[in-house]
Amino acid sequence: VVIGKNQNPWRECNVEAIKRDGIYLARRMSGGGAVYHDLGNLNFTFIAKDGLFDIERQTDVILLACRLLGINAVKNGRNDLTVTGRKFSGHAYFSSHGFNYHHGTIMMDVKGDDLSKYLNVSADKLKSKGVESVRSRVTNLREHVDGPLGEADTRELILAMQDAMVRAASREYGGEAEAVELPQIPQKLLDKYASEEWRLGTRIPFTRDIEHRFEWGGVEIQLEMKGEYIRNCRIYSDALETEVFDVLEELIKGCRYDAGDIRGLSTALPEGTSATAHEILGLIAKSI
Repeated sequence: VVIGKNQNPWRECNVEAIKRDGIYLARRMSGGGAVYHDLGNLNFTFIAKDGLFDIERQTDVILLACRLLGINAVKNGRNDLTVTGRKFSGHAYFSSHGFNYHHGTIMMDVKGDDLSKYLNVSADKLKSKGVESVRSRVTNLREHVDGPLGEADTRELILAMQDAMVRAASREYGGEAEAVELPQIPQKLLDKYASEEWRLGTRIPFTRDIEHRFEWGGVEIQLEMKGEYIRNCRIYSDALETEVFDVLEELIKGCRYDAGDIRGLSTALPEGTSATAHEILGLIAKSI
């Protein structure tokens, strides 16, 4: 199970079932929602420097790969790919120091029962998607492949999609794809991202809990109070943005729990901060 950078694992996942069944929980650097992985899922990542990074073009590679397998897939919403209205691929993005990545899942033959068993999807999120359950919202590409490939085992199906992705990328970028050896990941990074501190985070003894779903995603704000002041703040979200939540947490700590004071924090936001920050401050102020 892989969660977004700013998600609360205790809300997004059945953490106890994950521990009991030996499932691994990971947290990625990008935003977005929780996803379930098994050997029926294929992951992809596009990595490019500024100037070459193009989300629309990269998405077209995946859509073309689907067409090469006879599947009519389309982009739907902020970061989903669907077939017949059901999601098979979710995407997330991250940028740092001129480098960018765009990654996601491609559900080829994922076990749906396990997906529902380990993920908790809020009723508000399902309602925003117009579906009743996570099972009814997603689909495996196996269900949409005709001919002998539709009868192939999971591994063959995965290999077919991998080949289609390589062919699609070669067509889109006008050159032959070349296999490269990935560098070894430094041990200190492996240790950091495997740690419970990174994966599970730290929980605060909150006394106020505010939840809301915006068009850009859901947000949960936990506030620990000391008298009339906010002693600590934790903001969770499945938004595709990542850094704005850290900025807001530090800004809110120590502020008086007063609607005017909370709204006034907007003037202290760094220049260029997205509208997301202002909406969250407005939400907290409105709850007082």
